[in-house]
Amino acid sequence: MLSLLALSSAAMSAQADNLDLGAIEDHITRTLERDRVPGAAVAIVRRTDVLFLRGFGNDGQGRPVQKDTGFVIGSMSKAFTALTAMRLIEAGRVALDTPIVPTLPELENADSVAWQNITLGHLLTHTSGVPTRTPDMPPDTSLAQHVEALSDVELNGTHAARHAYSSANYILAARMLEMVSGTPFDLLLADQVLAPLGIVRGDRPLTERRPRGHQYWFVWPRSTDRPAEIGRLATSAMTASVADMARFLQFQLGDGTWNGQSLLSAAGLAEMHKGTAQGDGFSYGLGWRNVDIVGVRKVQHGGVVPDFRGKMILLPDHDAAVVVLTNASSVLPLPIRPTSHRLANEIAIHLAGGPLRLPNLGYRTWLILIWSALGIMVMHQFVTLARVALGRDPARHPLRSAAIDTAMVLGILFVLPWGLGLSLRALVDQTPDLALWLATMSLLAICVTAIRAVQARSTGSRQA
Repeated sequence: MLSLLALSSAAMSAQADNLDLGAIEDHITRTLERDRVPGAAVAIVRRTDVLFLRGFGNDGQGRPVQKDTGFVIGSMSKAFTALTAMRLIEAGRVALDTPIVPTLPELENADSVAWQNITLGHLLTHTSGVPTRTPDMPPDTSLAQHVEALSDVELNGTHAARHAYSSANYILAARMLEMVSGTPFDLLLADQVLAPLGIVRGDRPLTERRPRGHQYWFVWPRSTDRPAEIGRLATSAMTASVADMARFLQFQLGDGTWNGQSLLSAAGLAEMHKGTAQGDGFSYGLGWRNVDIVGVRKVQHGGVVPDFRGKMILLPDHDAAVVVLTNASSVLPLPIRPTSHRLANEIAIHLAGGPLRLPNLGYRTWLILIWSALGIMVMHQFVTLARVALGRDPARHPLRSAAIDTAMVLGILFVLPWGLGLSLRALVDQTPDLALWLATMSLLAICVTAIRAVQARSTGSRQA
C-alpha cells in the first residue's frame, strides 16, 4: 500500500466547488498502486485556492514524498522558459520576430536562408524547421555548446505555421535570452519567474544535485542516479516540487499578477495560452498546447525524461488546473498513456464535470504484456539457434536464410532505435532493459547467421 501524506493544512474550499476530494484521492491511490508507481504528487488549484495538494509513496531515496520533494519536470520546463521570454518581450529587450542568427554567435556560419529567417517566435511555437533528432550530447554540455552542435543540423525546410515539436527549439531560445539579457539562463529564469513566484531561494538553486527517480527495469521500477543537465534546463531538466507547480498554475489562471506584483500583462498571458501553430489534433502556443476534448478546452503540457514523468493541465473556462508528477518512467511505447498523463487527464475531466474512470488495463499490465511478447521472441530465437546448431533445422537455401538472418540483425540494431526516435547510445542510457533485449536478440541472430553461412559454404563445397 502506498503511503499517503497530507501536505496542505489549509482548509480546502472543495466543498464550495462540489468536488469529492475523497473520490479523487481514492482514484489516485488505486491508479498508483495498480501501476506500481513508487512516488507521486498531485495538486489541484483554482486561481485563489489550493483545493488538493498531496504526496504519495516515496522518492528515489526511499523517503516519503513531501510538498517540497523535487521532481524533474521534463518538457513542462518549456512553459517556464516561454514565460521568461514573454517577460523580456514586454520589457522591450527582445521581440517574437527577432531573428536568432544575428543574436547567437554560435550560428555565425549558419548561412542558409532557412536559418536566417528563424525568429524567437518560431522557436517558441516549434515552427522553425529544426528537426526532432539532434546530436546526442553529454550531460555536462553547456547551453552554448548545445547551440554550437545545432549549427551543423540540416533544417526540415523553411519555417511555417505547421508545428513540428523539437526540444532543440527551446535550447536555441534560452541561449538567445541569455545573449539579449547578458545573464546566464539559470539565473535569468530564477530572477524573472521563479523568485517572483516564491519558487526558489539562494544564488544558483537550479544547479543543485538532481533528485533520484526510477526507470522501469522490465516491469519493476529501479532507483536511478542520473547527472544534472544544466544545458537542457530550458527544455527538459528543471526540477520543481508539487508546491512549486501549484503556484505556477495559479499564476497561469490569473491576470499576470502575483502577490500584488505585475509580472506579465493579461494580454501577454493570454497570448502564451493561445494556440497559433497547428499540430495533429492540437494547436501550440508559447510553451503550451491547446486541446479540445468533449467540448472542454485544455491548455496543457507534459514532461518525460528517463526517470520522471508529469503533466499539467489548465482549464481556463472552469478556473481550475491540475498537475501530476511521478518519479518513474519508461520510453517503451505502449498503447496506453503513462500514469501521470492519464491521471491528469482523468482529473481534468472530473473538474469539468465528468466521471472518474479507471481503464480496463493499467500501465503495468501493458508492460507485462509487452515484455511477455518480447520474452517469447527471445525464447523462439534460442530454439531456432539450438535447432540450427544441432542440424535439426536444415535450410533448403542456407545462403538465403543467412541473408535473412543478417537483415533481421540490422533491423533490430537500427530500425527499432530509429522507430523510438533514439540513437543506440540513448537507447542504452534511457531503456537499459530494452537495450539488453536488443543485444540478446542480435547476438542470437548473429550466431544463427554464422552457422547458416557455414552450412551454405559446406553445401556449396559438396555440390562442387
